[in-house]
Amino acid sequence: MRALVVLDERWNSALTDLGIKIGSVLKCQVAFALLKGCPAHKRLEGKGYPLFFIEDPRRGLPLKAFLSLKRVLYSFKPNVVLTIRGDEMLFASLLKGKLGYSLFRLHGSQRGIRNTFLNKLIHEKFIDGVILSSRKFLTSVVEKVPKIIINGLVDTEEFSFSLKGREFFRERLKVGSRKLIGVVGRLDPVKGHSLFLRALSRLKRNDFLAVIVGKEENVKLSALIALRDSLGLRDKVLFIPERLERIRDFMSACDLGVIPSLGSEVILRVPLEFMACRTALVSTSVGALPEVVSPPFGITTSPREDSLACAINKMLDEDLTRLGLISQEVAVEKFSLKSNSPLINEFLCFNRL
Repeated sequence: MRALVVLDERWNSALTDLGIKIGSVLKCQVAFALLKGCPAHKRLEGKGYPLFFIEDPRRGLPLKAFLSLKRVLYSFKPNVVLTIRGDEMLFASLLKGKLGYSLFRLHGSQRGIRNTFLNKLIHEKFIDGVILSSRKFLTSVVEKVPKIIINGLVDTEEFSFSLKGREFFRERLKVGSRKLIGVVGRLDPVKGHSLFLRALSRLKRNDFLAVIVGKEENVKLSALIALRDSLGLRDKVLFIPERLERIRDFMSACDLGVIPSLGSEVILRVPLEFMACRTALVSTSVGALPEVVSPPFGITTSPREDSLACAINKMLDEDLTRLGLISQEVAVEKFSLKSNSPLINEFLCFNRL
């Protein structure tokens, strides 16, 4: 049994990440088709998988991209093909009849599933199954197609609680007896950092320290610092404007993780990583977050500063050590690579033999 995972995105998106993780748990010979030099290439290079390079279907002539995938398919001769975007799904559909593989699609784009005649036709005639990252993708397009839902996956060997890491960061940040609240995510409007700061300004308490970890992208760090200072939070909020190599240790140090996103989050990464590191959660109710974050270890709320402040305040009064243990248990049992491996293999491979 041979499976080909087609990763045709140019960035290290949550969709690419989930595609890599699904491929990593398959109990068969797995190869990846990807764009040369892209983040997926860098992540998979040297990991022992056969790597095939395809042309970007969104640059240059589509025929060139189609022919590059055709060469890969004829060379590797897969029994199963998994695609993550529409272009390669279409190309693989056109070649399926001659090569006889089973074709699957992973849906996890924040744009959702396009409700077009062509998309419906491809799903009904050529797609053998879909993996959905959220129940919000349960539309008429995939109604008649076999499906499973995977909100996200976390590698619990890479992300797990570290007592030494917790002690290191709490000492470095001078947390003391305060509760440490963590936010991890690029500085981008959709990630809701401004909402988070405004929510914190409503808390009538001083027993917390909040730390925001994330690189500048579409929001300037200076703008967030100015907002923090104007809200009187200078002594309560710190920024780490970089990608932390020891992110597991930071997450282990946090008593509460907050996901204040205003949109996206249709594939979950950071919430599951916090959970695996034994951290309770508060999140907004966007994307797939309400499908994962739930009592007792977490609260979801509308993306408004008053409701987010109320949820954070409520969680800070809870036994966060106990809730963190529950959070970790849920991550291991429901969202780890190990626990999802049988489901993924049964769906993609075993029943194709």
